[in-house]
Amino acid sequence: MKNACVIVNYNDADTTLSQIRRIRTFRNIDAVVVVDNCSTDDSVPRLKDAVSGNLFLVVSERNGGYGAGNNLGVRYASEILRAEHVLIANPDAVFTDRAAGALSRFLDRHPRVAVAAPVQVNPALSARANIPGTRENVLAAPPAMPLRPWLYDLLESGPVSRRIFTRLLHYPCSFYEGRRAVRVDCVPGSLLMVDTGKFLEAGGYDEKVFLYGEEYVLGQEMRLCGYETALLLTETYEHRHAVSIRKSVESSLARQKLRERAALQYYAHWLGASDAALFFTRLFFSAVNFEVRLFGGRL
Repeated sequence: MKNACVIVNYNDADTTLSQIRRIRTFRNIDAVVVVDNCSTDDSVPRLKDAVSGNLFLVVSERNGGYGAGNNLGVRYASEILRAEHVLIANPDAVFTDRAAGALSRFLDRHPRVAVAAPVQVNPALSARANIPGTRENVLAAPPAMPLRPWLYDLLESGPVSRRIFTRLLHYPCSFYEGRRAVRVDCVPGSLLMVDTGKFLEAGGYDEKVFLYGEEYVLGQEMRLCGYETALLLTETYEHRHAVSIRKSVESSLARQKLRERAALQYYAHWLGASDAALFFTRLFFSAVNFEVRLFGGRL
C-alpha cells in the first residue's frame, strides 16, 4: 500500500464522517484510518457503521491527545496496512486528491524529506492575504514556521505580541516568491504527509503534548534525525476554523490553557529553557490570559 490517511476523531463524528465521504474515493489515498480518541458521545457506533472497504477504525482506550491519537493511527497504517506514506489530516481540513498525490510524489523524489505539506489558506481573507508570506496570511494561518529560540517563540504565542513582531517571527515574503517548493523547519499540523518509516524512527509526536504545538516538536525531531520538512507552494488546502477543536474545547480560555501546557513542555524539553525563563513564561501567559478574557475568540 502506498498512501493512507489518518484522521483522529474526538466527539465529532459529524465532521469526521463528512471527511470520510469526501476522500475515501480519492485515487491517491489507498486507505483511511480513523482513530477514535476515546470519545464520550456516540462516535464509535456511528463510525463502526461506516467501516467497509478501505476504511479502518481504531478505537483508543484513552484520550492521550492529538499526538497520541495520530501516533496510534500511523503505527496501524505502517504495521497492519504497510503504508509507505501517511497523510495526517484534521477532520476539518479540506484538501484535494491532487494535493495528496503531489505530496506523495514529492516524498518519493526527495529521500531526505520526511514531512511535506501544502499551503494552508483562509478563504475568509482577501485574495492578497492568501499569498504565502504576506502579513495578513501570517496572522490568519502561517504557511510554515521557523524553529525559534525560546524568547522569539514566546512572542509568537501572544495575540498582541505576534502582531507587533510578525516580520521578526516568520519567514519573509521573499522566501516563498517564485518557488514551487521550499524547505522549512515545520508546517501547520492540520494537514501534512509523512514518510511512515522516518516518522516512526524519529519517535512520532510527543505524547506529553496533549494539544497544540505538535508541529514544532515534529520539526525538532526531524532536524535531530537529519530529515527535512517541505512546503509545496503549488498545492493548497482549507482548514475550516478548527471546527473539531472548538466542539471539544468550546472556551477560548480553555484552549489557551492547553496551548500554555504544550508551550511549557516544549520550552523545557526541546529548547532547554532555564527555570528563570519558565517563570517569565508563566508571567507572560498571565498577561495573555487577560487578553483572551478581554477579546475572546477575536484574537
